[in-house]
Amino acid sequence: MIKIDFDNINDDLVYDAFGVEGNESDALNDSYLELFELIGKDAMLKLFKHFRGDKIDCPMRLYSPEFIADLAKHVADRRERAKIARAGGYSAKVIEGILNKRRKENEAE
Repeated sequence: MIKIDFDNINDDLVYDAFGVEGNESDALNDSYLELFELIGKDAMLKLFKHFRGDKIDCPMRLYSPEFIADLAKHVADRRERAKIARAGGYSAKVIEGILNKRRKENEAE
């Protein structure tokens, strides 16, 4: 018999009441099972609580090009700026383009 206190319900309590612990591969939907395996129960339940029903789009790049350009602008050597760009997942051309656009905007002011 499953006992759930509906006055104090939360995802952790339901997880325990349903006996999911150790049976995740049978109990969880495929997407949540993959998250469980990657990041663990607590983080998976947190994502479920905050984003359920939403589609989460994870961009190919972790950092914004503007952030990478801010890092690269302090480096004079173009080859070193290119290394920073590549480390951030961008081409040197993209980062140089942002820096050039900023320079032109500053000159116009």
